[in-house]
Amino acid sequence: MHPPEPLPMYGEQHARGYQTVEDLTVADCVLAHLESEEVDAVFGVPGGNIAPFQQGMRKHPSIRFIIASHEGGAAFMADGYARATGKLGVCMVTAGPGATNALTGVASANLDQVPLLAISGQVATDRFGMSAIQESNGTHGVNTVEVFRNSCAASTGIVDAQSFPRLLARALRTAQGLPGGAAHLSIPSNIARQRIERVTLPTTRGTFRARPPAAPFEDLRAAFSMLRTARRPLIFLGSGAREAMATQGEAFSAFVTQHGIPVATSLRGKGLFSERDPLSLGVLGLCGSKRAEAYLREGVDVLVVLGSRLGEWATRSFHKHFQAVRNVIQVDVNAANIGQFLPVRLPIVADVGSVMAGLSELGQMIGPSSGARVRERWAQVMALVDQPLVPRAPQSEGSVKPQHLMAELDAQLRPDMDLYIDMGNCTGWATHCLHVSAPTRIFFPCGLSSMGWSCGAVIGGKVGRPERAAVAFTGDGAFLMNGTELLTAARHRVGTVTLVLNDNFLGMVNHGERAQDSSYPLEDEFYGLGNPDLEAFSMSLGARAHTVKGPGQLSALMPEVLRRADADRQPQVIIAHVDYREVPPFGERFAAVAADGR
Repeated sequence: MHPPEPLPMYGEQHARGYQTVEDLTVADCVLAHLESEEVDAVFGVPGGNIAPFQQGMRKHPSIRFIIASHEGGAAFMADGYARATGKLGVCMVTAGPGATNALTGVASANLDQVPLLAISGQVATDRFGMSAIQESNGTHGVNTVEVFRNSCAASTGIVDAQSFPRLLARALRTAQGLPGGAAHLSIPSNIARQRIERVTLPTTRGTFRARPPAAPFEDLRAAFSMLRTARRPLIFLGSGAREAMATQGEAFSAFVTQHGIPVATSLRGKGLFSERDPLSLGVLGLCGSKRAEAYLREGVDVLVVLGSRLGEWATRSFHKHFQAVRNVIQVDVNAANIGQFLPVRLPIVADVGSVMAGLSELGQMIGPSSGARVRERWAQVMALVDQPLVPRAPQSEGSVKPQHLMAELDAQLRPDMDLYIDMGNCTGWATHCLHVSAPTRIFFPCGLSSMGWSCGAVIGGKVGRPERAAVAFTGDGAFLMNGTELLTAARHRVGTVTLVLNDNFLGMVNHGERAQDSSYPLEDEFYGLGNPDLEAFSMSLGARAHTVKGPGQLSALMPEVLRRADADRQPQVIIAHVDYREVPPFGERFAAVAADGR
């Protein structure tokens, strides 16, 4: 064994992309690592216990501190930033209530496996056990390290400066590892100011990112053989295939076209495979397309799952038609995701991109089993009809049908657009009605299914990718929860667009309860919102507000609203008054909730 090489002096570069720096504070060590990861924005709410970080960012040449209205909104912003950029999202909050306020956003990112670093402050260590203001440890107050430990991938309390670089590196590896998620560090204010004798810093982005293994050739050959001979195969793309489709999308499309294999996606995978491709079945899951539902109902003999856990959103509440599939191939970087719903004949713990590349290469070398088989597969897909949702009630004065609104939004989708879809009726309408094709992107917070997510995520996404149009789609209930983040967008001149479905009800639970017990009328004020003036609310926070009250108005408004958002760098809000009587396409979910416990 060779003796370890001596560490280089200050500023000297390692051969493998590292440099060693001497006499750096803990706070500056964090910012140096974020700079190496090309993070240019941190989202949070200031407080005395994170003062060293605030002071460092005020002087930093490339990292902005985006101050949110609420810590939960800040965490949602960090989530949106990570999804839009592919980089690490960072949320920084003070101790006590700052940390607990951020918890929902951090947990949401973690469950969706979004790489996020949450840093919360802590009182100085010499004040532990003295009932100091916002003390947050096992001695007094809420132990935020333990609270976060049950809500994210890793949570660590920092106890000294010299061990901090090692613990920070571990948190960064966890957040950007496999499967990835949120990591939390609780840093006392006195330790944040302490100096570290010597720190080894990466000089390039991605140092802490894990690289998944490639699929073994024998697994690729077995998967290809099963697909090649299948009569009714189906490839199912989850959000874990996002990166793979960015690099292998063209080859994958050529492969499924050559072999006549239809492709469906989960809700979070929506748009990864063009929904206007003839072989696309759209979303197969809650609120999914009728074509996908019909294809699955008529039988699938080989199902290839690429990057999906097959949770309730993806499986139409664990529908029996999924359970009828006997030959399942499931590919995921996380072995724990495989087989949690369906028995899997061929589990492959590997990079999804390597499987796509391997199947494409085998397809080129060997080809389909026969031309007749390929023609039969194409005929089966082409025979499927996707019937649009027809309004159930006549058009009412002063409102627009959600189905009509979605058709107008669908026509306004642009290649440079990112859509951030909230939880509620808006989830169902967007999933069922929009047709998304790359490079247009659409994001959902399905893991925790938290209302109000889009109000923050759209801001973080626009900060990270200012050249793309950032559009949030939310309901009025969720907008009332987190719409105050419009003030954050206005203060920081972030030109977002927010489309609000305004029906004056908590619509999803209103319709869901009626599906269980029709004796309650939809007009019952139990779930009513009290008719708040959302246009005035938006303008009071610095946004420009627009109103839609009839068919055709969104089509007329949208181009100008998108132009103003970028030209004026001002948030734009469209309040769309929709007919509350229209039932969102949540049939399986409503039925599953109604059946629970019976």
